[in-house]
Amino acid sequence: MKEIVFEKPAWQILRQTLSLSLLKCEPVRIKAGAEFIRSSFDLIPLFDDLKDAVSAVGAGFLDYDSGDVVYLPESPGFGTFNIDSGKYSSVSEIQLFLMPALFSNQFRSVINYTGVTHSHISYPTTFIKETLLAFLEKTGHYGSMNLKRFGFYGSGGGVAESRIYPAEVKCCGDIFSFSDRAVEGVKIFVSRMSKEMAAREKDFILKNLDVDEQRITIMEILDSDGYGNSIQIYFRCGDIFFIMSRDMEMYNSAGDFVFDENISYRALSALADECRRFLSGSYFPEQTAREVIPYLFMSGSNVPPEFSGWEITRICSLFF
Repeated sequence: MKEIVFEKPAWQILRQTLSLSLLKCEPVRIKAGAEFIRSSFDLIPLFDDLKDAVSAVGAGFLDYDSGDVVYLPESPGFGTFNIDSGKYSSVSEIQLFLMPALFSNQFRSVINYTGVTHSHISYPTTFIKETLLAFLEKTGHYGSMNLKRFGFYGSGGGVAESRIYPAEVKCCGDIFSFSDRAVEGVKIFVSRMSKEMAAREKDFILKNLDVDEQRITIMEILDSDGYGNSIQIYFRCGDIFFIMSRDMEMYNSAGDFVFDENISYRALSALADECRRFLSGSYFPEQTAREVIPYLFMSGSNVPPEFSGWEITRICSLFF
C-alpha cells in the first residue's frame, strides 16, 4: 500500500490521487486525508459521493481510517451505471474520479447521473464536455458528457449522461499553447432568480470584458428544482472551446440559503480578471492544467517543465 503525504492538502489532489489508485489498482493510504476532509463541511458530501460511486461500479473499498483515507481499489467493470450525486455535491467530481479507470476498459461505459450538475465547488458539466474532453482527445481519450436537466447545488434534480470509450492513447505536443484566444460568447443562466439580477450581471461583463453585447445571452431555466445562477464565458482557442465559469453559492452544505449578491459580484469580478489574464496570452488556468496532467502521463506525452514542481506531477510519478 502506497502511503501518500500531501505537501499542500486540497480536494483536487486528493480526488486525483484516489483516481490514479483506481486506474492502477494500487491501494493507497492518504495520511491525514480524513482530517483534511472533516475540516471542511463542504468536502464531506463530496467524499461520501466518491464512496457511493466506488460501490456503484464495484471498484473496491474506500473509507476513513482514523485520521487517514484508505482506498483498496478493484478494477471497475464496464457497462451502464446509475449514480446520484446528492444535493450538496457535484456529478462532475464523480466523473473526474472515474474517467481514468473507465478509459482503460476494453469496452464503452455509460453513466447516467442524477443530482447536481452546477455547483460552486466544482466545474459545470459543460466544462467537461466542451473543454476538458477536447484536451483529452489530443491524448487519445474519447468521451462525452451531455447535460439533460439542470441541477443546482442545494436542490439537485439534475440529469446528465456520460459515455467513456476505450482509450487509443497517443503522444501529444504542447496542448496548453494557443495561437489565438477570443471571446466566443457569454451565457448567464438563472433559475428562480430575478432576471433583473441577470441583466445587472450582463452590464458588469460588458463594462469589465471586451465582448460584443450580442454575444451575451441570458437564459432562464424553467425545468429546475431550485435556485441557481451560473455564468459561463466561452473562448475560441484554435479547435477548442475553453470555458471559464462561476456558479454562485445559493446554499451551504447544511442546506441554509446563503445567497449574497455582493459576494456574487466579487466572484464575478474574479472571473472577469481571470478572463482578461487568459486573453493576454500569458496565462493558462492552473486548475485545468492539473486535470490534464495525469492524461499526459497516461499517454506517454511530455509534461511541460514548468509543471515539474507541481504536486500532481509528483503524485503521478509515484504511479507511472
